[in-house]
Amino acid sequence: MSTRQQGAPQETDPGDAGSPDPVQLRRLWTLVDNLDACFYVKDLDGRYLFANKALGTVFGCDPAHILHRDDAPFVDLSASSIGATDLHVLTTGEKIAADEQVCLTNGECRMFRSVKLPLFDEARRVVGLCGISTDITEQRRAVDELIERNDLLNTILANVDAAIYLKDAQGRYLYANGPVLALYDRDLAGLIGRTDRELMPVEAATRVAAYDAEVLAGEGDEVRDETIVGADGAKHHFRSRKVKLRLPGQPTCLIGFSTEITELRGLRTRLEQERITDSLTGLANRVMFESALEEQLVMASLGGVRLAVVIIDFDGFKYINNNFGQAIGDQLIQLVGQRLQQCNVTLGSLARLSGDEFAFTLPQAETVEEVAHQVEQIRAYLAQPYPVLRQPLHLTFSAGVSLSRGSLHGAAELLGRAEAAMYSAKDNGRDQYRFYSPELGSTVTARVELERDLRAAVGTGAFALHYQPKMRRDGGIAGFEALIRWDRPGVGLVAPDNFIPLAEQLGLLLHLGRWVIEQACRQIAAWRDAGLGTIPIAVNLSTSQLTSAALPDYVFDLMREHGIEPGCLEMELTESMMMSDPDLAIAILHRLRSGGVALSIDDFGTGFSSMSYLRQLPVNYLKLDRSFVRNCAVDPKDADLCAGIMALAHKLDMHVVAEGVETLEQHRTLAECDCDLFQGFLFSRPMSAGAATEFLRGAH
Repeated sequence: MSTRQQGAPQETDPGDAGSPDPVQLRRLWTLVDNLDACFYVKDLDGRYLFANKALGTVFGCDPAHILHRDDAPFVDLSASSIGATDLHVLTTGEKIAADEQVCLTNGECRMFRSVKLPLFDEARRVVGLCGISTDITEQRRAVDELIERNDLLNTILANVDAAIYLKDAQGRYLYANGPVLALYDRDLAGLIGRTDRELMPVEAATRVAAYDAEVLAGEGDEVRDETIVGADGAKHHFRSRKVKLRLPGQPTCLIGFSTEITELRGLRTRLEQERITDSLTGLANRVMFESALEEQLVMASLGGVRLAVVIIDFDGFKYINNNFGQAIGDQLIQLVGQRLQQCNVTLGSLARLSGDEFAFTLPQAETVEEVAHQVEQIRAYLAQPYPVLRQPLHLTFSAGVSLSRGSLHGAAELLGRAEAAMYSAKDNGRDQYRFYSPELGSTVTARVELERDLRAAVGTGAFALHYQPKMRRDGGIAGFEALIRWDRPGVGLVAPDNFIPLAEQLGLLLHLGRWVIEQACRQIAAWRDAGLGTIPIAVNLSTSQLTSAALPDYVFDLMREHGIEPGCLEMELTESMMMSDPDLAIAILHRLRSGGVALSIDDFGTGFSSMSYLRQLPVNYLKLDRSFVRNCAVDPKDADLCAGIMALAHKLDMHVVAEGVETLEQHRTLAECDCDLFQGFLFSRPMSAGAATEFLRGAH
């Protein structure tokens, strides 16, 4: 590239007076052309009259291509600041030094430190400008990154949850972040130079200063808990780590990192309290009661006396929760706890064990007769009406008592014995108390084992359905009743009467009931798909199912899933189940009936049914209880009673199923009474699904 192309002046005649030395001039232009900085000259219209190599490099072209052009072909003027600085120099005639952003047309943006000078003619009129611009992009980026890092560090330290601070050897604060400033309610200027003795009470400050001194002496760099009194006057607990710090050229100082654990300590205290306390009543719980009982047993053994442990429990508390709601149940539990504390019998430890179970000891009862008398006093006091509803609510209680024998029995064993005695009182009529005995213990052991095995069996496939046929008068199969069986390990098949009541007490029956309904639907579909016809199956409902508003939707979903036709799934309920909440039961039964489920009343005639409710029920069948069937062939009164029930059922558009039919004479008598369907050992015992399938095939 020639000097002429770069806009260098024309060579002059050496003889011209006052002309510069051409050699020196060439050297000057060569020097300018090779500067690292961009050197350029522009006219009044911003067109380049000279541009050196550095500017050509920035614009990405030969400097000769820049001449006589303005910045527009090379620079995005809307995003750059060079136009403003040029205009300032050309209009004011003043020198300017500024940092400029230059965004090239290829999208790259760079920063320049520029100095621009005006060029004048002989009349001191501005005719252009001369500029030199140094690329400071990398330098600026490094500065920006440093500033950004410092700002980020300051932001982090100011907002981190931990308190971070620097102190000198005299304990004066050199730095503190946001949490420290908030603790002392000061800004940074108000904290720097102060010591802890100026910020909080002397006693607390002295302990902090002693810890700081150990750290500065190189002896106390382990994590410690310390207490700080804040500007609010409250004690704040911190877990702190402090380290001696030596900065180059600076005196030794201390840096501390402290995390507030005030809430954590409070939470630990609350958790420990909750671990040993019942949240509803404020009484001790089982954990605390057992611990206190162990101590009392040691003292009783040393004193040569016996200690009575009593467990007392509501009768029918589940009914209260189901019918009046959990809020009323909780209120009753609280009132019972209060009465136990206020009763005129001296109690030792007192606790709510779980649900509606309370336990206490009787330390001042020296004989069995005194124990019995005090337990009766407490039960009578608890039985007084409770004002939780518009009308006072009357409750009864069952109690179990166990007596210590020196150091032979621990707290857990005595509690277990008292609980066993309490359950015995419930099983034998409720509203009474029982003392533990060895005979009772064996019964309770069997019950505990049954409960353990039953809980373990749920969800493991240990249950199966057996099917007993219901027969028409002509000998045809009208359907089957599904009866659940439990294959108990080491025992074999267990009939429902031996585990269903316990399953209901344990809250397992709703789960089992759903499983039975699903299996029955699967079996109906399996027989249909095998070409054996549409065979109805009846399942037994439990009280918990009949009080579950979700039951109909669950049943309807299963019927749709398996393509069950209306009338093929039948549900049986007992009269006593209806009496707990007739209105809710009737509503649920109407929904089931409207969805295609057939309904029957099982064991009819043994409950205390209301004829008005019977008239409202959407029932298809009445199942005549086996107690009427047993003697119908030999006792005219039973035969007449069966005939009367059948006549009533037919008047109400219901069919009658006689269950427990075992002899031909019973069958003949019932048929003469116009019975519709028959079920019993005369036709078949309950059988497995495979056997029932073969039974069906044989009937075809």
